[in-house]
Amino acid sequence: MKTFIIPLMIAIISGMGLGGGGLLVIYLTLFEGTDQIIAQGANLSFFIITALASTVMNARAKRIRWRTTLLLSAAGIIASLLGTIAASALDSALLGRIFGSMLVIGGAISLFSGKSSSHS
Repeated sequence: MKTFIIPLMIAIISGMGLGGGGLLVIYLTLFEGTDQIIAQGANLSFFIITALASTVMNARAKRIRWRTTLLLSAAGIIASLLGTIAASALDSALLGRIFGSMLVIGGAISLFSGKSSSHS
């Protein structure tokens, strides 16, 4: 039951603007014993679903510049493929330390810049 409730709570927190993806990866790796690369893949799957829902809502409101969106999407797909290859080549423990370090650095930047990362 907790494997349903906790991710649901993380999704709700994410919907309020907090970086829920980082929380999901932390939960999966620390409390469920999930391998780092699998946890990050689950996080990306969650992100893709929410991004698609957001895209539909913004498309209906005519707030999307399709040319820019397609160019950025193509670049994102290429970067995702390269990132997957790179992440697969790394040891899971090292990948976890890199991920944790990036969370700490991102949090410190947000804390000391006085800006919220979800609204920049």
